[in-house]
Amino acid sequence: MELTPDFAISINGQSDFPKDRVISIRTTDQAGFVSDSCEIELDDFDNALQFPNTEAKVTISLGYQEKGLTKIGTYYVKEITFDGARRVIKIVANALPKSMRSQKTKTNDVKLNEYMASVDLDSELSEDYEGIDLSDNPQFGESDINYLTRIANKVGAVTKPIDNHLIFSEDMTGKSVSGKQLPTKYIDASEVATYSCNFKETETSGATGTVYASWYDSKTAEYLLVHAGSGDPETELNEIFQSEKEAQIAVQAKLKRVEKNNKTFGFTTEGRPDLFAEGPIIFRGFPTKIPTNWMISKVEHSLSSNGFTTNIECVGGK
Repeated sequence: MELTPDFAISINGQSDFPKDRVISIRTTDQAGFVSDSCEIELDDFDNALQFPNTEAKVTISLGYQEKGLTKIGTYYVKEITFDGARRVIKIVANALPKSMRSQKTKTNDVKLNEYMASVDLDSELSEDYEGIDLSDNPQFGESDINYLTRIANKVGAVTKPIDNHLIFSEDMTGKSVSGKQLPTKYIDASEVATYSCNFKETETSGATGTVYASWYDSKTAEYLLVHAGSGDPETELNEIFQSEKEAQIAVQAKLKRVEKNNKTFGFTTEGRPDLFAEGPIIFRGFPTKIPTNWMISKVEHSLSSNGFTTNIECVGGK
């Protein structure tokens, strides 16, 4: 059955968006620290459209008339461009609100869960990180998102805004922030238009190697090293950690990222609004030389008069 692509856009909760003016929609959902984003192009042939305000809240759902729509995300307008020759308005937005980009200087004598409860987004924090003490990590001229990114790097986690929520969790585990297994998606070779699989030794063009990190022992006033992995190449993290535990978590996390990035798989398929970054995916019907089990690292949806397509990047094939 041939499906008819469909979409819905609301701005600041108003759903009366002029669908007939939409030229294209592109959304990007990426694992790690990169904020989810979207671009919308509108036909303003008669100069009748009004610009939304910057920081206006945009919600996008994609899907098909025959199957219904799936909410893709919530974004905040960052940039608006009007192309006078083409009479086209382009709206660029991402998931990070302005309040989290304001620079602040303050001591943070609280636990991580208390800090996250104070930001303007609903927070979702993995249990493993709730009790992190921030008293040794003051905030000097940093935005909330930069500060939390620095803390996440120290403990081998990731933090980013997703659909009006701020998450802080372990990277690429195939589990939700609460620890529940995310649903596995399946892709048959017959569904794939084009694909490419890449195998490499590491991001540093050698074996997985050894990752080192320094930590400061306040009792002995010494700088000590911890490591994960073995052999060459050797990599040392720039951060100096406050405890052996923090340093050990960080080197293990770095090693996992290197290992996952050794194998990548990219493909294009008809629009699949149910696919999202960080979720597990299994491929069926491909050549046996290609691993079947992967983790989705990036999802890009594109909808226009040419149709609805989804480009997927995966890592860590097994």
